[in-house]
Amino acid sequence: MTTAAPPLSPVDRNRALGGLLAAFAIWLSAFLSGFVINEPAPYELFMVGLVAIWFLCGLRLPAAIMPLTVLLVVFNIGGVISMMTMANWRDAPLYLAVGFFLAFTAIFFAAVIAADWRRLNVIMNGYLTAAVLTGFLGIVGYFGLLPGAEIFTRYGRAMGAFQDPNVFAPFLALPTIWCLHGVLTRPLRAPCGGCRCLPCSCSPCFFPSRAPAGACSSSARFF
Repeated sequence: MTTAAPPLSPVDRNRALGGLLAAFAIWLSAFLSGFVINEPAPYELFMVGLVAIWFLCGLRLPAAIMPLTVLLVVFNIGGVISMMTMANWRDAPLYLAVGFFLAFTAIFFAAVIAADWRRLNVIMNGYLTAAVLTGFLGIVGYFGLLPGAEIFTRYGRAMGAFQDPNVFAPFLALPTIWCLHGVLTRPLRAPCGGCRCLPCSCSPCFFPSRAPAGACSSSARFF
């Protein structure tokens, strides 16, 4: 005869609910990163609120991510210095702002994972889901499988749910390597993700670009 588990206290219930909300929030942030059709994109607006709330709740920057933080800061400062040498700034401040924003979000994700490494799987699950969907849109647009699918292409190149093929292709590099890692480290009968990873894994093959090809090939060497 088994005994029933004791009921959770209000504090434990609130803690469990907070953990679920936190996991969903970072999953959604990773998922929204795959859809940047207009700017400001939903990902950017969501991340501004998410980062602010997380820091207000006590997110810490551990020493382990300080090298990453320093490198990103130095990199963006170099961008500011190079902008000062330009005769015509035009859109340079916007690109610098985007660079600082992406660096800030990278530091945020590093701090979140450092606080609990299990969140890495949550983030990659959301990222991979977005990559599958936007990769599928790129395939549909490239081959014209549906009426009006040309909105997912530009200059004869697939761009999925992005504004530029040169953003779409590098976006698929990380999930492609993640899929390769899963295939090499998991039992053959386990990767149900193998089928769902096909759109993001095959898209770089259909729409070759030097950036994702170089990233995938250099990263794959570590396996």
